[in-house]
Amino acid sequence: MIQITLYLSRETLKKGGLIIHHFLTTCCFLLILLFTSCNPKSDKSNILVSVDIEANINNLEIVNLSRFTDNIRYVPLENIENLSLGNLSLIDISDNLILVSDMNICLLYDSEGHFITKVGNRGRGPGENPYFDNLGLSSGKNQKIYFSSIFDIFEYNIDGSFINKYTESLFISGTYLLRDWQIINDSLFFGYINNGTGKVENKALIINKYGDIVHSYKNYILFNNESGKNALRGQQQFSKFKGSVFFKEQFNDTLFSVNDKYEMIPRYNITLGNLKLPLSFRVKPPSGEIFMDYVYIVDIFQNDNYLFLICHFGNKFPAKRLTSKPPLFPGGNPVRVNTYAVLGLYNKKSGELVFCKPSDSDNPLFTSGIYNDIDCGPRFRPVKQVNDSTLLMWVSADKLKNHVASDDFKNNVPKYPEKKKELEDLANKLTEFDNPVLMFVTFNKER
Repeated sequence: MIQITLYLSRETLKKGGLIIHHFLTTCCFLLILLFTSCNPKSDKSNILVSVDIEANINNLEIVNLSRFTDNIRYVPLENIENLSLGNLSLIDISDNLILVSDMNICLLYDSEGHFITKVGNRGRGPGENPYFDNLGLSSGKNQKIYFSSIFDIFEYNIDGSFINKYTESLFISGTYLLRDWQIINDSLFFGYINNGTGKVENKALIINKYGDIVHSYKNYILFNNESGKNALRGQQQFSKFKGSVFFKEQFNDTLFSVNDKYEMIPRYNITLGNLKLPLSFRVKPPSGEIFMDYVYIVDIFQNDNYLFLICHFGNKFPAKRLTSKPPLFPGGNPVRVNTYAVLGLYNKKSGELVFCKPSDSDNPLFTSGIYNDIDCGPRFRPVKQVNDSTLLMWVSADKLKNHVASDDFKNNVPKYPEKKKELEDLANKLTEFDNPVLMFVTFNKER
């Protein structure tokens, strides 16, 4: 009996040892998995990537558009009598709609530029708005149009019919004004708060159309402002990529994304170093000449492979007009540049940052941006993110006609001559008084 008991105990120990071994192995694996999932360093999406503009400010190259794509689409916005756009200041785009405004009128087009309807009425009377200072299209089945005018949000149907006016919904608690905003989740507004006093508690809010706060984001850039005047406001950047809203304040080096839980996550640290306007200058706005001594990030867009950084180079702009233009105002200096904007391309995979080298030219469409060797059309410098692979810029009809008539267009040989001919035919059909032309560029994912 004792021998049998010892025999069973050895077998039990043998089997038990295997069970314990497997148990410990499994536990170790689960612990490793748990550790790596909780460790921010193991999740590449949580790594804050540094983009050094100061170190690459002189890294200028002629960059050809054919390196990225051959997909360019020009969409002229149809002219309707008494509804012509003076310029194009505001735009939002969905899969099948284009909403635009020059701040005086707001017009809705389909994806081919065919007019659908006028939205809203400018004025001071009932149902009217003083002007348009922001706009957006919601997504989803019951798509809506929203625009703001000072403190109020206006809501319209896609057919242009009025739904409601949400009075002072952008004037939060009589304290915060959300002048710049981006629609998220169909009916929420992510908006920036100007830190004019230097002591504003929040830098951004998510609100609903009634002005109720859904989420707030604390402001960590504080300073003393004893002047009694609002500090320099700056320009904020909003874009959408991979289903997230991306946001950057002009005077903050960090580009954030906002996830579906409304968490603001730092993604890129875009440093200007000594090129950045000192914080003290915000309290006492500098003269134009001093202001021009610094570099500013105007907009940021992206696709799978690149960040597109539109930077204001000021006095460091490396090109000039061949012939100066008259001063913009009496006593002013002659205009010697077409633009101060330079496009930077940050390669997400290699970490390389290059700036598209501007050219000396009197032609504003041949000065700055990616060199258009596809059809010899305008150099491409995006102003709007359409989706994860398509970016947009717009050009006035008269500038496009002048470009096609220029030697910059005529003397250059494109990669696709047939596309050059199509662009020439389009420009010849336009008059100088026509609405702007939208230029859509879709980037190849594999390049």
